[in-house]
Amino acid sequence: MEPIAIVERLRLDLDSLDRAYSAGHHGLWSAAKRTEIFDAALISMFHPPASGVALVALGGYGRGQQLPRSDLDLLLVHDGSDPVGVSEVAERVLYPLWDAGFEVGHALRTPIECALIAREHVDACTAMLDLRFLAGDTHVSEEAAARVRSLVTDDPAAFTRTLDSDGRERADRVGSAAHRSEPDLKSGAGGLRDIQAIGWLETAWSERDDAGWALRSHDRDALADAEEFLTRARSALQLETGRRSDRLPLDMQPSIARAMGFSDEPGLLAEDGLMRAVFEHARTVRWITARVFGDAMAEGPPGSTVDPLHDAAELLEALAVTAERGERPSVALLDAIEAAPVDDPVRWAPPIREGFLRVLRAGEHGVDALDALDRMELLTRFLPAWSEVRCRPQRDPYHRLTVDAHLTTALAGMGRMLAGSETDDPVEREMVKQVDDIDGLLLGALLHDIGKTGEGSHVPIGTEIATEALIDMGIEERSRELAIFMVRYHLVLPDTATRRDLTDENLILDVAAKVGSPDRLAALYLLAKADALATGPAAWTSWRQTLVRELVGRVQRAFERGDMGTELAERLTDGIVQIRDRLSNEPDDSVERFVLRMPRAYFLAVEPEAAARHFATISPALGSLDVRTSSAEGVRPGTYELLVVASDRPGLLSWIAGSLALAGLSILTAQVFTTDDGAAVDLFEVEGVFEREVDEARWREFRRTLRKAVEGRTSLSHRVVEKRRLYPGPAVASPVTVRVDNQASEFSSVIEVGAPDRLGLLYDITSALADLRLDVHLAKVTTYTDRVIDAFYVRDALGGKVTNPDQIQEIETAVRARCAD
Repeated sequence: MEPIAIVERLRLDLDSLDRAYSAGHHGLWSAAKRTEIFDAALISMFHPPASGVALVALGGYGRGQQLPRSDLDLLLVHDGSDPVGVSEVAERVLYPLWDAGFEVGHALRTPIECALIAREHVDACTAMLDLRFLAGDTHVSEEAAARVRSLVTDDPAAFTRTLDSDGRERADRVGSAAHRSEPDLKSGAGGLRDIQAIGWLETAWSERDDAGWALRSHDRDALADAEEFLTRARSALQLETGRRSDRLPLDMQPSIARAMGFSDEPGLLAEDGLMRAVFEHARTVRWITARVFGDAMAEGPPGSTVDPLHDAAELLEALAVTAERGERPSVALLDAIEAAPVDDPVRWAPPIREGFLRVLRAGEHGVDALDALDRMELLTRFLPAWSEVRCRPQRDPYHRLTVDAHLTTALAGMGRMLAGSETDDPVEREMVKQVDDIDGLLLGALLHDIGKTGEGSHVPIGTEIATEALIDMGIEERSRELAIFMVRYHLVLPDTATRRDLTDENLILDVAAKVGSPDRLAALYLLAKADALATGPAAWTSWRQTLVRELVGRVQRAFERGDMGTELAERLTDGIVQIRDRLSNEPDDSVERFVLRMPRAYFLAVEPEAAARHFATISPALGSLDVRTSSAEGVRPGTYELLVVASDRPGLLSWIAGSLALAGLSILTAQVFTTDDGAAVDLFEVEGVFEREVDEARWREFRRTLRKAVEGRTSLSHRVVEKRRLYPGPAVASPVTVRVDNQASEFSSVIEVGAPDRLGLLYDITSALADLRLDVHLAKVTTYTDRVIDAFYVRDALGGKVTNPDQIQEIETAVRARCAD
């Protein structure tokens, strides 16, 4: 049969296989079956003119794992006697495949050339370690395989170091498949490449009997299970997307879960069940890989034996000693732990409790010990509640890790802070000094998100779970109460700092009342930082850190002085004195009028230097249609401060927001003030959406659009919608939430809106509020990567709170509808 006909039959067979998958007959599909189909076609097409030529499979195809959209890796090995003939053979095989649209990786090499390129490139070397003969001269194929194999068996230690370095580079580049919300199934740490690396490691050491490592039988079984599952998941991903794909994106996880037979369960959606299985397998692979490579590279003979461990207390004692020495558990210790009799659940006693606390006190090495317990499915015997958060994905825009990995990462971060690791955070250093209950602090870090069980709000659920667990453990009352307090209030500082008016005296007093004492304030700050750093880079930006520090400082002063009114008055007086000093060259009457007409909240929120800079824009008399703006570099790189002054009127804030959106500017923060003579003084922190540098032309465009809106010469709604179409929407879908809070402020209703970030979102929200005749007195805009949470302090047409339930419902409905458009 001619090659073209063979390739056509190949395509039909593969299409039939893929259609069976699409029809739900997943049992008919496998990487091995696909490999078999390719083998038959390629062997039929291969007709060398003479001996000395072999067709071999490499890489995944060589391992018999040809996936739906993966490249076909082929190698023509020849003895060099007839290069022209070899090229003709290659053309006969390759051109029909290329013409049919197959992605084919190929090379023509002699055995010596195979060895030379394997010596220079680790990827080529590992691909040829998986060499599999298809057709032709077996002798030349075997010679190529032998030459490449000898490169790694002659110096297995060097090859091990190369593989380890390659693995670390991959992990740094693509992250972990064991914790990431969108894991790379192939190259992520704990993914398929790590499983393959262990196979290559075994090849390298196969001719030596002095290896300081060994792959235990149950580890081998676990790796086989992980390889089977991750291969199926990657295959399903490629079939669903119709292209080569390694990373499992959030939006594909529901369809992949259904394709792989997962279904919704109480407290666990099908896609979460899929991801939990992915994380469990990847975590197993990561653990075995780290142990095997660590042992393979260790100098000296294999570790000594460990005496049998007779109970949970001895097990924790052994782990604690190892962690306190800064070591990871040895193979012998792991074997002893697995053989130890441990009750399920553990019956806590003083030696067990002390051993567990010693593990927590050991910081990052203690987390390694917890990982070891978790890997052997023993941690849930000590903490049964751990089973609900173990490998549980977090589906929000902020978290990058599973719940359990987030908790242990936060614990490790807390350990670093308590150990006095170098830090440029003076607040952290001061807070560490104020904490004297280390055990309570560590337990609070470990358990702060233990309520993320998929059953409801995690804070009250977590408080209940933590209380029960800590009582069961027999933790002394002082430490227990601190840990429970941390679980209950771990969101108070970050949520208040980023969503509320920090110049509101009542707010500060409310926070101080919740916290209760300086040492507990210190505990919450340290947890807020450890929690944020464990969440992801968007959770502890310099801006958020500054806001949390400001809140902590204000609450700390409330504890120290006990009279927030006096403190605010002193701060206000001092700020105005500094402003007057900076404006000493201006006419005294102009400065005095500026000070008297500005709201006190402005002087409390704006630094004296910035207020003095604003003077020239705010002070001159304002006409009814006047619009004044000024801009300056922001406090953070790539951001700008924008001041807008105009006569206050309904809808002004929405017009400003819409004009900024049309100019391609994103609002990071917004503060809205009104002078005693009716001028709106609105202060924004903005950045360019895609072109980060904002030139004068873009500022002119913003001012021109805003003036037209104020004068009633343009409608912004249609233009904002059209502009939005030019920019991509958020990468991760998230719900729109609207909540009216009448307890957060004494004089205003606080409307808190959470929504996916998009161009013009603040315009949408504020225009809805304007349509409802609500006056915005303060806006707090908070952006978390692809999601924003904004808080608006509003008053109704009569200047009071919105208390009517029907009005509140109307607000929630209108804002939600505008955000969802």
